[in-house]
Amino acid sequence: MNSGNGVSMWDEDERPGDVVERHAIDIAAIEVVDAGSVAPVVYHVPMPEVRPEGPNFARSFGGELLARSLVWDPHATQVMTWQHARMAADTITDRFRADGITSGFDRHDRVSGWRAAFYWALIGRNSEAMAEVVAYPVARLRESGGDAFDEFQYEWVRILQEAWRHGPDELGERARGLDTTSRAGAQQPVNQLLRPSIEVFARLADGDADGFLWELGNALRMHRAFFDTDTWRHDPEGVFSLPLLGLACWASDLGLRIDIESEYLPLGFIRMPGWLQVISMGDGSVLTEGE
Repeated sequence: MNSGNGVSMWDEDERPGDVVERHAIDIAAIEVVDAGSVAPVVYHVPMPEVRPEGPNFARSFGGELLARSLVWDPHATQVMTWQHARMAADTITDRFRADGITSGFDRHDRVSGWRAAFYWALIGRNSEAMAEVVAYPVARLRESGGDAFDEFQYEWVRILQEAWRHGPDELGERARGLDTTSRAGAQQPVNQLLRPSIEVFARLADGDADGFLWELGNALRMHRAFFDTDTWRHDPEGVFSLPLLGLACWASDLGLRIDIESEYLPLGFIRMPGWLQVISMGDGSVLTEGE
């Protein structure tokens, strides 16, 4: 497999065990769907309405730039793509670090925003940010979300926090046991986006390499099924899967092989774990695998 700039992401003797193609996206038509918005949408004033029945993506200007970059650099091997990724990551994770902020966008915090911060910390291998993100009180998320969101949303946060602090090994069954029946009217996004990521995590927690790959492939197909619709086809969140990329980075760092080819899962972020450090050092070169 070659990236858009000719950099091979697979050795000559490698063959991905599964291929999940991305749905057709017109880069000129990429546009945020308000029904999927949650703060911070840093370029919209006033803030868009948060809809408990929707997927409630954590938006950022950097996220939209990243989506456009990944259309032509699908495997994330270009420095500009990494720069846009860092912009998106910083916008989201900074809201959930340590005690957080007490004004501004913080009043719009939602549990889905916390998950986005968690996944970005995984993708960037940003242990400093992660330590603060997992210390963010679930009670504070509940205060901002009120009774609008399903209880399993908060329990999923607790599981991820514990998995990072103490290791995921003992948490697979607890994750599987989550009742993800939505009382907030969000069953479709829960079934197609959230539940599959929970099953991927459970296999990661079990250390089940084959099961992990099967669930990851299934989750990528569910991601495609959600976004390959008239409503969502050109939403920037559909260009890649943030939750699945975060979990794939975590699994790869734990020694599991990511034997799937999909533009929803940019391999550059998985196989080049030092990408964020390169940007931070101002190095304009493209990393080679393993650096």
